[in-house]
Amino acid sequence: MSAAGWIRFSMAHLVDSSVWVALFLDFDTEHSKAERVIRNLSGIIYVPYCVILEVSTVLAYKHSKDLANNFLAYVQDNQDFQVLNNDALEEIEFYRTIPEKLSFTDATLIFLSRKLDVALVTFDKQLEKIAKRI
Repeated sequence: MSAAGWIRFSMAHLVDSSVWVALFLDFDTEHSKAERVIRNLSGIIYVPYCVILEVSTVLAYKHSKDLANNFLAYVQDNQDFQVLNNDALEEIEFYRTIPEKLSFTDATLIFLSRKLDVALVTFDKQLEKIAKRI
């Protein structure tokens, strides 16, 4: 599979910030793709705390606080979503062991996708490439 950067197949998914931002920003070049991807996911969608932080910040700055609030309500109200309160100590340890230069959030997504054994869905080509390599 490719289109959305599937890292592994499973009935649960971990969705990267790039997909959520594209979904909520109508003017994003990947907006239609994000709609298709989210609509076609089945099972639990894990939403880590760090992704919620990142997406709500980007939406507030690129568009409006109202749109950030819409995203937060969407996550909060959707019974198929499971919010993960990250364990920073495990994530710090993982981040410190990898040689690649990437954001802490991206490293956390790789860590969580392995820990939970779920598919990582991303539009970020660098993240996809590193996740496959690690």
